[in-house]
Amino acid sequence: MLFEILYPPTAEEYSTFSEEEKFAIEPALLQHHKVTPPDVNNRVLVYEIKKSLQYFFGDYGSGRGTSMFQMKYFSNSTSTGILRCSKDDYEYVLMTLNMMKRIGSLENVIINVVKVSGTIKKLEEFAISRSDELMKAFHQDKKDFLQSMSSIPLDENDDI
Repeated sequence: MLFEILYPPTAEEYSTFSEEEKFAIEPALLQHHKVTPPDVNNRVLVYEIKKSLQYFFGDYGSGRGTSMFQMKYFSNSTSTGILRCSKDDYEYVLMTLNMMKRIGSLENVIINVVKVSGTIKKLEEFAISRSDELMKAFHQDKKDFLQSMSSIPLDENDDI
């Protein structure tokens, strides 16, 4: 499962934006994609996800969700990670990630699950192509930015 950590502006930050900034696309993308602080690492993420599994789904969900749970990759600079979990129980982890609002000392975060796949290799390939397409879209003409963002290719085969 490929995920990214997003940092939406707080209500106080949002209230300081001008009307033009509130609806500008480029600043919104840049505001949501920030570097994750170094105190958030694989160990902290795994601990918080397991704690959230226990909180949201109790002993049963925690046991099911963590049976083959493993953090394969996490980059603080891109705030992107890859989780490995059981095919039968990935729904528990997926729902937990979507419901989490804090990681360690970080408050008000969104964990966006970008893709679920059957293999780590497919996730890595998808992450690379998605990153390339986002960079291309970001450097295009501003009028075409929304169009190019909506046309970022999804994986052709659904390989869950």
